[in-house]
Amino acid sequence: MVRVRDVSHEEFLSKDFQLALWDTEAVSATGMGRINISAVADNPAIAESLWHLKQKYAQTNDSSENEMLIADAWAQIASAVAGLTKRNPRLKMYRVFALLCPGAFTSIAHHRKLRELAHALGLPLSGRRRHLHRLVLNRLDDVLGEVADVYSREGVSRLTLPWLLFVNYVQNPEGEATEISDLETGDEVLKPLPPERRRRGLLAIGGGTATIQSMIDFATDGCTREDFIQHLQSISPQSKTSTCNTQLNALIAEWGVLRANANNLQLTPRGEAFLESGDPDEIIDWMITRILGFDYLLAALRDSPLSNRDAILTLRKANPGWTSDFAPSAIIGWFRYLDLATIHEKVLSLTERGRQWVNRIDWEPKGLAGIPGIGPSLAQVPPVKLDIVIERPKLGALIARFDQEFRFPEELIGQLDAGLWGHPRRHFAVLTGLSGAGKTQLARNYALSLWQEDPEPSEGLLIVPVQPGWHDYTSLLGYVNPLESDAYVRTGVLDFLLQASANPTKPYTLVLDEMNLSHPEQYLAPLLSVMETGETIVFHGQVDEIDGVPPGIPYPSNLVIIGTVNMDETTHGLSDKVLDRASVIEFWDIEVKAFPGWQKSSLDDEQIALVRNLMSSLMDVLRPVRLHFGWRTINDVIGYLQQTQAGGVIEFSRALDHAIYSKILPKLRGEDSPRLQEVFTSLHTTLKQAGLEMSLRKVKEMADDLAHSGSTRFWR
Repeated sequence: MVRVRDVSHEEFLSKDFQLALWDTEAVSATGMGRINISAVADNPAIAESLWHLKQKYAQTNDSSENEMLIADAWAQIASAVAGLTKRNPRLKMYRVFALLCPGAFTSIAHHRKLRELAHALGLPLSGRRRHLHRLVLNRLDDVLGEVADVYSREGVSRLTLPWLLFVNYVQNPEGEATEISDLETGDEVLKPLPPERRRRGLLAIGGGTATIQSMIDFATDGCTREDFIQHLQSISPQSKTSTCNTQLNALIAEWGVLRANANNLQLTPRGEAFLESGDPDEIIDWMITRILGFDYLLAALRDSPLSNRDAILTLRKANPGWTSDFAPSAIIGWFRYLDLATIHEKVLSLTERGRQWVNRIDWEPKGLAGIPGIGPSLAQVPPVKLDIVIERPKLGALIARFDQEFRFPEELIGQLDAGLWGHPRRHFAVLTGLSGAGKTQLARNYALSLWQEDPEPSEGLLIVPVQPGWHDYTSLLGYVNPLESDAYVRTGVLDFLLQASANPTKPYTLVLDEMNLSHPEQYLAPLLSVMETGETIVFHGQVDEIDGVPPGIPYPSNLVIIGTVNMDETTHGLSDKVLDRASVIEFWDIEVKAFPGWQKSSLDDEQIALVRNLMSSLMDVLRPVRLHFGWRTINDVIGYLQQTQAGGVIEFSRALDHAIYSKILPKLRGEDSPRLQEVFTSLHTTLKQAGLEMSLRKVKEMADDLAHSGSTRFWR
């Protein structure tokens, strides 16, 4: 400080003095301050500005004027320095200003540490960064009294006292701190956790660090978990609650920017610093010491760049449990977001920031112990079966949770359950049979019952109405926007798969309604190909995520797929590729008396008995040629009768005639055969006994067509 105070103008402007001024460790240890500032030291304009600051500060006694002087000089010099260095040398600027403006700065150059000390002293944390130094020093002056001469031993001790307070009383005294300041040397040393205690990967979050900042900004003044989840859903409206919960857990455990206290959330000092500055250095020490594979890949890149494929294989050595590219690719993506590495022509190389951080790794990075059966050559590693237990209720409890409005036979539910879970990974069933028999309701109730203990069971279910014209997988999994290569056109199925992958212990049921309106072997091709092996479902061919969508994920072993099928002239048959992988369940027999809607009907008992007996008779007549009907038809007939009764215009018997004519007869069709002739004869008798004259005339016409032309259909 004395040397800087007494130096001549000529010597101050020299390059050697400027290099010494910018690189000195007299104020604080270098830590992450190893930024090449040779171009800055060789700039006469910057040196002159610094001289002007030094002289004006020494001549001004008014604290407010000094604050303005420092603020103006900081803005001017920071702007000039920005064009001469690859990174912002903010830490070095603090040290330079501390020497030029003695008494205005403490010896804590790292702002996050200064904030932690200020918080411990009970000081307000809002306002400009530089002003916090003055607040801390003022607090010490209030307690210890002002120092008359800042150049005295007592004055210099006062400037270093904040650092001593931080080291001895504020920094985590236990082994969980990411870095520890050495009391003797002032050096900051990283403290890595052993591999077994680290987080196994990082959640891929679209938008990178900018999205992290927008997420945690909501917790600036503290908030509840529920409010924070709503905030995350406002950022990404398509995300379900479970997805937002996964992101919240990542911010707490993977990023260390939030802490939970019961139901309340608060920013950690790290989170406050990162939110304010957006500087990756506020986060990287955590990543290197807390996330498995981070230091491993940095050390591997220290010697030479790696191809993207070699980088992935290197990370898989750190964790042999990563049997696909998904988790390593996510880490590589964060390397780029945190400015640790760049990718050029599929080659990963360290940035200047990355080289500075790798120089602080003074240990030999280690990976997890190998999994039995995995050899040294990761390029030839087969998929590993992970011992993940999927939470699934016992069959009896599952059946008991079915909606009582849909009373499916217990044996049918048991058949579906056994067909789905007979394979450890491939949980795929196809429900076929009578239209309106409740195939979709069976799948829906089964899916909801799997989540019977969860407050939001619908999160484990997605029903997708298949559309005609789905000729490839993009209808299900989305695609990269051809007009904007950094945008991905997402689908509900894609988000559902990502959600299932992120929560592997819970079953997620995808229901493909009317799945054969298009060819399943075409639009389901990526899933059919890997559901046996558990290999990667590929979403796109890029190295990094696109618009929050990773390159791919391993096939989720907790994914349940149930397709419903109707076979008629508007649908397609199922290929062997589909049938070989699915458990096919067919049900044609519908018990009319078991229909749950009878009890809920507003019809009187006599009318209900009449309709029920008629529907049972029609069911018996039409079943031999599979032209009978399901519960949906019964429900529609009852609904029609209730509406006509409420209207008071159409008499009940006429309304029943209308309902049978419009809901039962239109499906009648076929070629001449003894069986079909017998059906029309029996149908004629049943309708005549019921007194349904309009329906009876139509059946006579269709029977005549059958006799004269050899075929018949309702539509003429």
